Amino acid sequence: MSPVKLDRIDAAIVGLLQQDGRMSATDIADRVEGATPRMVRYRIGRMVQDGMISVTAVVHPKPLGYTVMADVFIEAEPGRVRETAQYLAELDLVTYASAGTGDMDISIQVVARSVDELYDFVLNVVQQTPGIRQTRTYVLPLSLKFTYDWAIPPEVYDRDGGP
Repeated sequence: MSPVKLDRIDAAIVGLLQQDGRMSATDIADRVEGATPRMVRYRIGRMVQDGMISVTAVVHPKPLGYTVMADVFIEAEPGRVRETAQYLAELDLVTYASAGTGDMDISIQVVARSVDELYDFVLNVVQQTPGIRQTRTYVLPLSLKFTYDWAIPPEVYDRDGGP
């Protein structure tokens, strides 16, 4: 799959939608030099169709009482990484799951209402999952940046031009 081609207008549209996903095409066009509402609607549609962005609600766990966050790194049995990671990804307290290479095969992020709930979840759910050899858990007392806060780096798009 080849990378999606972007320009400064696309990057500006994405940046504004990250600030407020409900912002209208007219409001975006008013803030982006050289953009019209029709162009903004077209570009948003194209970026969604290309799988580059999703316009969706983002749930923040803390206001809902899930104030404890942790990363859990997992060593899985050979041949069971994908199956195990897929199972873990479907658990309610798991906000992120990926499989990788290196010392640990799977990485998940977990939210919980308390350290006790986190402990019980890791001990009685994660560690009891078939295919898991061992886990390493790190409580995250400070979160600085989330996936939905990631901005498109300038080197990804053509700063001067259009499409």
